[in-house]
Amino acid sequence: MTTSEKSEGTKRKEEETNLPRRADAFETVRRNIERNFERAFTRPWPSAIDLRFPSMPFGALLDVRTPLCDMVDKGDRYEVQVEVPGIEKEKVDLKATRHAVEISSEQSEKTEEKGKNYVYHERSYRSFQRRIPIPEEIVPSKVNAKMVNGVLTIELPKKVPTKAEEERTKVKVE
Repeated sequence: MTTSEKSEGTKRKEEETNLPRRADAFETVRRNIERNFERAFTRPWPSAIDLRFPSMPFGALLDVRTPLCDMVDKGDRYEVQVEVPGIEKEKVDLKATRHAVEISSEQSEKTEEKGKNYVYHERSYRSFQRRIPIPEEIVPSKVNAKMVNGVLTIELPKKVPTKAEEERTKVKVE
């Protein structure tokens, strides 16, 4: 066998060994795409922990949600609205300090239904915790809160009220 025949044989073997590697690479990409689609559609929204640790599986961590909130400066107070659907107002724990508001809640439900040939049990558990920093000092003893249709509205009076910026100036666009 000549050296050119040996080199051709070696080239063929290298090509044959490269083909399965390429197929494995495509298979890996396909599996990753399927896993990501499965994660996206088995749970309607990720928890805060899932966003911090995206490589961890969804079911491996506690189901802790971070409620969405809006904060508006009303001049003499801040108004915070927090979405907490499905949580009873009696279960909400609200604590105010001079520079932050802490909101937390835990709620569990059990359902049992018995029929002639079956027993149906269902349990659910919801919890959340959120600490919202306030840009200016507030008066914790004068904080008010109310819950309407799953939205918790918190009024946080400022220690030193500021004038709400209502002044408008027309700006010429060139």
